[in-house]
Amino acid sequence: MTAILIACGGALITATVSVVTLLLNRKWAKEDRKSDKLDAIRSEVAAVRRTLTDHIAADAEADAKQARRRIIAFSDECRRGTRHSEEHFDNVLEDVDAYETYCNTHPTFANRKAVQSIRFIIDVYDRCKRTNDFI
Repeated sequence: MTAILIACGGALITATVSVVTLLLNRKWAKEDRKSDKLDAIRSEVAAVRRTLTDHIAADAEADAKQARRRIIAFSDECRRGTRHSEEHFDNVLEDVDAYETYCNTHPTFANRKAVQSIRFIIDVYDRCKRTNDFI
């Protein structure tokens, strides 16, 4: 009888260990799947972050180029003798500030394209300010 109890007890212990092992394996597999999903999400977030950073950089460069176009066009108008209001000068000078800030923070950007135009606009603005010659 003792042998039967020992055999049954051993079988019960083996079954219990097997069930516990099975449950732990399922839990670990589930955690592995969660970890894999988290890794995939992290990877996607990193890709979105890179794309967003690239997009922001491209927008900033496009804004700088657009400001440069407005600066050069305004300078050309001044050279042709077109008079402007003080507000118009103020708007262009804001473009100048934004453009120069971008150029200073992006040394590889071709920033020598508007130097003469900027200098000319500032000279005309100073003259108009001294003589009150705005329209």
